[in-house]
Amino acid sequence: MSETPIPAPDLSPLRIAVFMTLAALGFAAVVGVIAVIDADNVISAVGSGFGTSAIVFVAGATIACGLACLGRGRVEIVALAAVAAAGLAIDLFVLAIWLDIDDDTYGKIAAVAFIWTFFGLIGLGLALAVQARETLARVLYLGAMAAVVAAGLILTWLIVTTGGSVTPTSAVGLEDITDESLLRPLAVALVLMAALWFGALAASRLERT
Repeated sequence: MSETPIPAPDLSPLRIAVFMTLAALGFAAVVGVIAVIDADNVISAVGSGFGTSAIVFVAGATIACGLACLGRGRVEIVALAAVAAAGLAIDLFVLAIWLDIDDDTYGKIAAVAFIWTFFGLIGLGLALAVQARETLARVLYLGAMAAVVAAGLILTWLIVTTGGSVTPTSAVGLEDITDESLLRPLAVALVLMAALWFGALAASRLERT
């Protein structure tokens, strides 16, 4: 009598993203509670709790959009990468809050993870809001996505190459920017990203009328 074969586990992008999310948030919850309990005084405890919840909600918005995109089968690779970046950003920031990490390399990694978490939120939000079927909406959609990628790459380069102090629990220090010529293209990319994002949204609604 032959044995019934055991079905292989479903390793769909959505399932992988769910596992990553649960692991990242579970780690953040444990470390965040330890940070609050281990704080020297009440003010520090409240600050640790507020900081942890703030980063979880901010990065959690990207996770929510990523899971929604994966559930709908849209930009799956981008959505999976954004969920991974958001989970990494949450854990790095929460760990820095607990251990008071003040290391430039660690800070740059955390900042880059958060940058892509932020731009992932913008890109995934557009993917959810817009179904670009006609030429105008498609052009605006692709233009907005290109601006998102361009802005993310420029900011990543500025953070990685800066000589200023970058720590996860303080503002990004860009006092010693190695290539100031990139600041103007960054500003242009941000303006285009905002304008094209809402333009694509409006054009997609026009297609439905």
